[in-house]
Amino acid sequence: MGSPYGVGEVSGVLGPDDYVCTLPPEVRKVASRDLMEDDVTRAAALHQMRQYITRHQAISKCRLDSNFLLRFLRMKKFRIRESQDQLEKYLRMRMDHPHWFTGLDVRDPALEDLIDTGYFFALPERDDSGRRVFFSVAGKMDPSRFTTAEQMRSMQVGFESLLEDEENQVRGFTYIFDEKNVGLSLITLWTPSDVAKAFQCCEKTIPMRHKEIHIVNLPTALLAIFEFAKTLLSEKIKNRFQVHSDEAKLRKSVPLRILPREYGGTIPMAEMIQMYKKELLAVRSRVLMLDQMHINKKPKIKKMEKAINTIQRNFKKLDID
Repeated sequence: MGSPYGVGEVSGVLGPDDYVCTLPPEVRKVASRDLMEDDVTRAAALHQMRQYITRHQAISKCRLDSNFLLRFLRMKKFRIRESQDQLEKYLRMRMDHPHWFTGLDVRDPALEDLIDTGYFFALPERDDSGRRVFFSVAGKMDPSRFTTAEQMRSMQVGFESLLEDEENQVRGFTYIFDEKNVGLSLITLWTPSDVAKAFQCCEKTIPMRHKEIHIVNLPTALLAIFEFAKTLLSEKIKNRFQVHSDEAKLRKSVPLRILPREYGGTIPMAEMIQMYKKELLAVRSRVLMLDQMHINKKPKIKKMEKAINTIQRNFKKLDID
């Protein structure tokens, strides 16, 4: 039986589709065990998500394809109300911070140059838990060349692109941050307010599962900043941090086979980055469609209060027989 919604694009964004599960059997087991996902639950949840979007007065454009909606359902383990709230928070985040979350185009020269430095990219192989691994060598980035908005967008284009792969939605992600040669010139680009907002968005709003976070070569001078940053995160995420004093310690916690040659693996980092950019290009059009989504801004409380007070004053002036 065909989908009652039809197939194709709706107002410049991806429309509903007939979902066909292509997850390998072992990944389906993970989805069932960890996310409470099965064929019946998934079909009902997708239907409810689409109904919610089409009936939402503030959402004027949104992707309705299964791949996009399942990100929120899987993040919230198919708790429908929470998934719907998560979607609305995500849409509002994009509207509130367009300099961070729009224009995620790998062909943007600034983003391409930043990715080429090794600032943030994904390793080609999965780790032993089957997760894709984001790798960052922030110290190679020249802070005089790139803005904080470009740094943030270089991460977001990776997140949104790899979420197009359903296996990544189910398994979640691992992170490796090499902080060697990271100085105050990079840190001071970020205001404390921007750091707080960025952490909030990355942990609680973007529909992805953060599983392991490895920090290596953290300079002693940055320990206090690192401890401050951790206070902005939930206890669950804090407990997923592993700090390694050097690369030898890192290699005891992550498989050597996935690392760049410069860290003991076999494939040079520059080659890995080129492979990563090809991945981004393969889903570029789908990621750029995110910019077509729109949700109306919530009215400001002060304006609402003023309107209510005006109505009340006018009501008092009425002559009631």
